[in-house]
Amino acid sequence: MKKLSLGLLLAASTMLAPVSVAAEPERLMLGTGNIPIHPLNLRVILPWAEKVSAEGDGALELVVRHGQMLVNNENYVDRVTDGVVQIAWGLLTFQPGRFPRALVSSVPFIEGSAEATAIAFCQLYEEGVFDSELADFKPLFFVPFPQSSIHLNGSPLDSTADLKGKVIMVGSPTAAEVVTGLGGTPLSTPLYDHYQALQLGTADGNIIPFTAFPAFNLHEVTTSHLVAPMGGAIGMVFMSRDRWDALTPEARAVLEANSGCDLTRSVGGIVDQWNTEGRETVAALEGHTVTDIAPEELAALQAELAETVFDSFRGRFDGAPELLDQWKAAMTEARAELGQN
Repeated sequence: MKKLSLGLLLAASTMLAPVSVAAEPERLMLGTGNIPIHPLNLRVILPWAEKVSAEGDGALELVVRHGQMLVNNENYVDRVTDGVVQIAWGLLTFQPGRFPRALVSSVPFIEGSAEATAIAFCQLYEEGVFDSELADFKPLFFVPFPQSSIHLNGSPLDSTADLKGKVIMVGSPTAAEVVTGLGGTPLSTPLYDHYQALQLGTADGNIIPFTAFPAFNLHEVTTSHLVAPMGGAIGMVFMSRDRWDALTPEARAVLEANSGCDLTRSVGGIVDQWNTEGRETVAALEGHTVTDIAPEELAALQAELAETVFDSFRGRFDGAPELLDQWKAAMTEARAELGQN
């Protein structure tokens, strides 16, 4: 009887013993704010997310959600801060009050490709130049855009003089100053509304890189294009610093291996190719003209209007003059490194 009782007790204790269960992967939701087939999704964000999830190997999984209902240009920072999504993509020019120092990347008349912008911005980021406005965030990588070009609908555009009297949509304060300086009227309009504004004649044109054309079909509502250094832009794929710190060591290691300035530079090269393809596609369309600004006109603009725009930036916040000098030097070095000078 004692042997039987002992056997039952051992069997019962075996049944009650804890069972080893594989840990669930840490799932992070990534909001793009883009339509699913947006070139940025297809060329950059989705391949990156798939790579991270594959290398997560059970420790980390990224769940990508598209569309403006969850994340958009106006709320993408708050969505991350509030934990609605854990990772988001957004252009810093859409949040000028939050990221005034980062908007140095949007200053026009400072020539350079997206890859050069990536090198320069990352250099200053690693030096702590943007710490005052990025300290609460963990950028996984930046997405640089090249200098914007000028586009009109139904009007010739051989030089910047053709902007006089025109209503031009812009995406940054510095671009607005350029339009004003050229005799036009700037109109701050969300990118998603550019097509309708051009179609209805609410605006005559816009200032934007050719990367915007495939996703928003802007070739259907523009006809003339002037390639000139009208200001770049920087966006980022990022987390909140608090959420980053709360990651498991395994999940953090996967993201660390798939983030940083080397990745940002690679993304810059992808964006440059995307911009080139957009320009070539538009140039091949019937009824479109694509003109490079004449060197003598660009030199005149840099000698006259550029200093006015630079002075305006210098007055925006403490340390702006020094930052602008740092940005010019970093871009010069980046262009030299890439053989673009």
